[in-house]
Amino acid sequence: MTQSQILGQLDQTLLQASLSIAERNRTAMGRLNSAAADSRLRKERSDKLKILFERKHASQEEIDRSLVESEVSLAQLLAVQEELQIRSLEYDRIQIQIEQRNVRSPIDGVVTRVHRDVGEFVSANEPVVATVVQLDPLIATYSVPSVFQKELKVDAATQMVIGDTRVAAQGTIEYVSPTIDAQSGTIQVKVRLPNPDNLYRSGEKCMLVVKGETPKTETVNQPRPNGAPDNRPKVNPATPAPPARPAVKTSQSPIGITQ
Repeated sequence: MTQSQILGQLDQTLLQASLSIAERNRTAMGRLNSAAADSRLRKERSDKLKILFERKHASQEEIDRSLVESEVSLAQLLAVQEELQIRSLEYDRIQIQIEQRNVRSPIDGVVTRVHRDVGEFVSANEPVVATVVQLDPLIATYSVPSVFQKELKVDAATQMVIGDTRVAAQGTIEYVSPTIDAQSGTIQVKVRLPNPDNLYRSGEKCMLVVKGETPKTETVNQPRPNGAPDNRPKVNPATPAPPARPAVKTSQSPIGITQ
């Protein structure tokens, strides 16, 4: 499924009938042609009266009356033109209302669930019609120990291991939380994983491979056999906690109805 592809349609019967009426109204040229012909006729009569007035065969009153009638006729022609423009806008408005009743996919993806049957009522309180899941790219969300925060940079490439077969993949760090979860001592990291060939499925487990910092050593004083203290440093390397194994998640968008 591609972006803007129609997933479903709300009932458009009444709007389609209104659209047909609006189409006839905006293309009706009878009144416009009549008003244009009347305006042209009165202008010609006014021009002839001016010639007759110059020859002393018409009065000033006839000239004035002719000019007023010509102006009125021109105003009527303008009114008809404006009415046709309003009808054209009404036609466009109904087209927009019809388009709003087309439920289109906001993303390229796959329909995983249809929430309504044919003929079922859709209300403003429950406007969800279908769930569309985007599989390319995938977004993996991790809770990573804060000791690795210096190794994680936004837009940096990072290695991942996906699924039970531990397939190696490379993603791009999209988000690193600026805060640390006080309870778990972890930071949230989101990694974008390209999936143009749909090699990975939504919900697969994956591991983020991070090269951590070298842990600090500890100095331990232990007694020697003769009872004298041994001040030689002993190394007790700490093993960093393994990274979490969150599930690969995709961005999902429920399709709503705009009334």
